[in-house]
Amino acid sequence: MSRLPLVLVAAAVALLLAGCGGDDREEVEQTVRDFVRATDHRDVDTFCGELVSEEYLEQSTGTTGNKAKDACKDQLRAITGLRIALVRIRKTEIDGDRAAVTAVLKTQGRRDVRQLRLSKEGGDWKLAGGRGQ
Repeated sequence: MSRLPLVLVAAAVALLLAGCGGDDREEVEQTVRDFVRATDHRDVDTFCGELVSEEYLEQSTGTTGNKAKDACKDQLRAITGLRIALVRIRKTEIDGDRAAVTAVLKTQGRRDVRQLRLSKEGGDWKLAGGRGQ
């Protein structure tokens, strides 16, 4: 076997591996989009079961395990009149299994800049917290 095919294979592998970082960025930003959509539509199963970290659930509800998921669902169902939309994502930073997304959200007709923290849990990006700017 000549060296040329090995060089091409090595280059192809390098390109594929380089693309992996892009997947994390896409996944992080999609998690933010899904989080906003689930909040706006009061999709309690998606929000509480798929999009927020276990730590976030426990901190926001004051309970643990399945009780935290149930309390999360009750809290989200209790919210009325809130409309939320993602205007745009300004910035996404990823550092290993942690990410920060600066997003502009429209809530009740008002635009707010929010920094959302995400962490990788079980191979999926999940919301771990956030704050306004």
